[in-house]
Amino acid sequence: MNPEKIVQQQVEAYNARDIDTFVACHHPEAELFNFSETVPFTIGLEKIKGIYQDVFENSPNLNTQILNRIVFDNKVIDHEIVTGRKEIEHMELIAIYEIKEGLIGKAHFIRKN
Repeated sequence: MNPEKIVQQQVEAYNARDIDTFVACHHPEAELFNFSETVPFTIGLEKIKGIYQDVFENSPNLNTQILNRIVFDNKVIDHEIVTGRKEIEHMELIAIYEIKEGLIGKAHFIRKN
């Protein structure tokens, strides 16, 4: 699957709170990072599922809106507004996705303070 399509599928699964489709968009060895940190805050599908299943179950009004998207080779960069997330009503962020073998292999998140 091309980079933009897999990221869009993940965004749609996020908004639908569809944990199985969301996790399936990620490579088995996917790593998620806070921007500028060299150690991921989670690695692998089981841990990703654990984090996001909790978010999905406790965020009935969860939604992300893509304000801008850049596709560059195997990278997709989204400027997003997330609302209705557990304990965080409004969050603006940049997500940088790196696609590996047709799935999200790495994601770096930059949150606006």
